Amino acid sequence: MRILLALFICIYGFGADVCEMIDFEEFEYLNKYLSNFDDSSKNNQLLDKAFLECKIQNNKKATKINKSACLYIYKNFVSDQRWDTLKSLPDVVLALIFTQTILMEEDNKNDREVALVISSKVSELIRELLDFGLKEVKNKDAINNLKLLEFLSETNNFTFSKIKFCPLYHNGKLQSDKIDMPCACKKSTAFLLKPDTIRQAFLNLKLLCDKYKDRESCGAVGGLYENGQGVRIDFKQAKKYYGLACDYGYQFGCDGYKRLMGY
Repeated sequence: MRILLALFICIYGFGADVCEMIDFEEFEYLNKYLSNFDDSSKNNQLLDKAFLECKIQNNKKATKINKSACLYIYKNFVSDQRWDTLKSLPDVVLALIFTQTILMEEDNKNDREVALVISSKVSELIRELLDFGLKEVKNKDAINNLKLLEFLSETNNFTFSKIKFCPLYHNGKLQSDKIDMPCACKKSTAFLLKPDTIRQAFLNLKLLCDKYKDRESCGAVGGLYENGQGVRIDFKQAKKYYGLACDYGYQFGCDGYKRLMGY
């Protein structure tokens, strides 16, 4: 479990070559939709307006107004960490569920990847808020409301898991070496570091290293080879991929290469 956690931090907690522009792209993406929400004064009335407008009605496609409102809430609670403006917990969770749904429906090809990366951040926050609420709330009705929101969130996550971020595999063999959204692929691969899907995680990370020279992915591949997770133990291959990670500027790889100097 410690090794899996370390690998998760390795590929998810630090900056990555394939994601080096994603923060700038997110900034640009938000600015495109937040012209109606000038929050230079951090006016809480704007947040109230956003909560009223962040919704999807009768299974209809969200409007630009809905999208702007939801992204404003995301910016406050995820990007800017403005917890001083926190509304009631169910209101925030429901708004974030709407936000994730809207982001998953992004149909602009140029914005698709950044929208999905933001969606993954929203999903993390929803899980944290639900875990906190279900642990702390004692009122039965409130608990039932949170469980309903949990169901809606899990439905969203199931839909999210079906989105094609990474190449397809058949019987463990790669069908294509092209990744349309390498950063989104890398982010989603972090969730595959568990026993039943770790083989696919290995294949994704190896491709991100071999083709895209992503240093954290190279380091993670080295760790998987060293510990025999998703692949047979192979210290020579582990040393090779740690070396690549080191060459690409990742200290984790340098440490792993040094540890395996005898192989």
